[in-house]
Amino acid sequence: MAKLNIKNAIGEKTKQALNNSYITSEQIKQNIQILEELRGFIPSPTDDELNQLEQNIIKNGCKDALLLWETTQGVVNGASITPNAPAYILVDGHNRYRICTARNINFNVQLMPFLSLKEVKDYMIDLQLGRRNLTPQQTSYFRGLRYNLEKTEKGKYDRNDHKSQSGTYGENDEEKHNSHFGTYDKNSLSTSEKLAKEYKVGRNTILRDAEFAAGLDKLDNDLKNAVLSGEIKIGKADIQKLAKTKRTELIGSTEKLEDILTEKGTTLSVKDKPKARVEETKKMLVRAFEKIRISSDIKTKDVDKLIEWAEKLKQLI
Repeated sequence: MAKLNIKNAIGEKTKQALNNSYITSEQIKQNIQILEELRGFIPSPTDDELNQLEQNIIKNGCKDALLLWETTQGVVNGASITPNAPAYILVDGHNRYRICTARNINFNVQLMPFLSLKEVKDYMIDLQLGRRNLTPQQTSYFRGLRYNLEKTEKGKYDRNDHKSQSGTYGENDEEKHNSHFGTYDKNSLSTSEKLAKEYKVGRNTILRDAEFAAGLDKLDNDLKNAVLSGEIKIGKADIQKLAKTKRTELIGSTEKLEDILTEKGTTLSVKDKPKARVEETKKMLVRAFEKIRISSDIKTKDVDKLIEWAEKLKQLI
């Protein structure tokens, strides 16, 4: 019987463990999933910021690990035929992920075991609010989004019943709170007070933020991010008025937004509209092109969006 070489055995086990760890890491990277509803929580950088990020990663590599939610397919998709299969959902690092995959640049991942999608969303909101480069619009949006998510979780919030200046949230509630923007039940008041204290703002600010977030969530991601970044300037009051509309189809242009608000007897506040629309369309066209340029998984809808904005620009000029 051959004598066991302990040193060689340990070496083989170590090598095997390292190889298994590497394979597991690579398997995770190959199975990263992006949920559109979470991608909407990430403010899109401007074109200059995106180009700068790309150049930094090309030069220095991707230094910060991408954050992934380690869960199962059944949790993120109730209709999955493999509900117990692992799922790795991208939580933070969407822009870095697109650049790295498009440029074949290595990146690290960090797994995070959240208990629910709601917990992931709360984490993402707090992560965004903790960043220093947010615009006032973005800050307002994330505070309002946090409020709306908490109300939805409790089953007390219905954005279709919300009254903006002339309408009402929870019209049949027993105990109400009157604010500048409408009527809120007792539970709504407690939530707004809690968040107002947490974010060190007034309670009515939180309630107005909630309207703003509800209105913005009626825009598609591209238009919403362009508004939040300030690339497209639409009055906050105009966005808030969308909160009470019953539309389910996402709005993809200021022209469509104006049509909807006009139906409500409101004129969209965009200064120098013809010129503003040309600039808006140019920016959205560039954004659509950049999305395709750095994407490793081009979808038909992305190409359709590029063509749509190109056609709009052609009509305007």
